[in-house]
Amino acid sequence: MRQVPMSSDLIDELLGCQRRLSHALLERHPEVRGSDWLVGFRISGDLDVNGELWTVAQHGAGAAFTRQVPAPQLVVDMHTSVSNPEVVDAWRIQQFAESKGQSLSYAEAAQLLQKRRSVA
Repeated sequence: MRQVPMSSDLIDELLGCQRRLSHALLERHPEVRGSDWLVGFRISGDLDVNGELWTVAQHGAGAAFTRQVPAPQLVVDMHTSVSNPEVVDAWRIQQFAESKGQSLSYAEAAQLLQKRRSVA
């Protein structure tokens, strides 16, 4: 795995993906809008997001999105707040980085997020 540079570019990329994915999911499942938890909903299948093919699989209270096309396969796991794509945490950042083949520990992801918040 490649070491990820400690910059907010990774978070910006993740947030961009989350925005597109949340928008596409809410278009297909408007009943989810405003829900922090996907409890009581059935979410799965494929999404075409700006010409990219993503699969979505509900798990627990959230959903995991996996990009199938184009390569490389990316993972965006919105484990809570699927209808609010501005929510980001260290675990989401770590999962996204790892799907990109970049080595990033949870502690490094938390540090990256803290650094970004202190600048904002």
